[in-house]
Amino acid sequence: MKRRNGFSLIELLVVIAVIGIIIALAVPAIQASRQAARRTQCQNNLRQIGLALHNYHDQFQSLPPLSIWGGTPGEPLGRGELPIGVIDRIALGLAPGTEPSRLHANWLIMLLPSIDQGVLYGKYNFDVPVSHADNATVRMSGLSVLKCPSDSNSAPGNRYQRDYVAGTSANLYARGNYAMNFGPDRACLTGYQPDCDNGIFVDDPDLINKNTSLWGSGAGGINKSFSFKDFTAGQSNVVMVEEVRAGIHPVDPRGTWALGFVGASATARHGIVDEGDYGPNKRPPGSDDIVGCAELKKHFSEEELFAQGMTCHVETPTEINSQATSRSMHAGGVYVLMGDASVHFISDAVNIDVWYNMHKRDATESFGSQF
Repeated sequence: MKRRNGFSLIELLVVIAVIGIIIALAVPAIQASRQAARRTQCQNNLRQIGLALHNYHDQFQSLPPLSIWGGTPGEPLGRGELPIGVIDRIALGLAPGTEPSRLHANWLIMLLPSIDQGVLYGKYNFDVPVSHADNATVRMSGLSVLKCPSDSNSAPGNRYQRDYVAGTSANLYARGNYAMNFGPDRACLTGYQPDCDNGIFVDDPDLINKNTSLWGSGAGGINKSFSFKDFTAGQSNVVMVEEVRAGIHPVDPRGTWALGFVGASATARHGIVDEGDYGPNKRPPGSDDIVGCAELKKHFSEEELFAQGMTCHVETPTEINSQATSRSMHAGGVYVLMGDASVHFISDAVNIDVWYNMHKRDATESFGSQF
């Protein structure tokens, strides 16, 4: 009898089954390895930003302000109730001729020379708003050091369209994932309004005519800078920068690196339960307060926004950029950059009092290594 070479059907099925088992075991390991690499890159980005902030401080003896707000003092659109720095005239679709944009450079634009982007920095025109055509190249530049690779919404195809409501697409911005800590303070004016504990600060209570700066207890404010001497809680105990998610639609301003608004490149009012945003990756319906939320909810239901971890709140009668918490695509928490340039992973389950105090440069309560 002749012997036939080859595999029997049973042998072939066994080989296929073994290969299937190997693949099933290998895929999760590969995915875990890739996610670990992405997390490492995200940490390294924050470390580089931390070194850049320290270099800036060494040069100017202060940290950069969160953003520069130009024009005349006061906020006439605020009806005497809103300070400068929170109303986005372009995103609200206001006529440029009657209400010109007043937002200029933000903290990340000022850091460009320290993150090896001196050429790009040289292309920025500080004499005009960031929305000006002269600054289109800078604001539309996607920089890898400002993106966490875990967030797919930071891709070049998902730019922020600041003039979406106006029906045009001439004011586009690249995405980013790192935001300065404005402070976890409440939305009231400390020293000027009754029963305002742990509120924000202004240089003048005449918000319509005289207000020229706005700040909280964090690392920077609108037309307001701080030095490390102001970090009386200790540099290692204060968050300077933390992760944010990139917006999930062109009208969503969150995670826009060159835009100096809360939500875009800053976090604020994210440490007190009754303020809505009271911890990392929280999803209450009262957060985030951003311009564009009403339009965003025309494209996503409340349930969809909740499922994506990107809830937002429609402020009335005028939408403003006034509240946003730290968010990430990492499982279980976010990365934060402390004042001493160290980077830490903070659990979503962090104690709310610890979360609040680690965002205050003048916190009096010690939390040590609890975070």
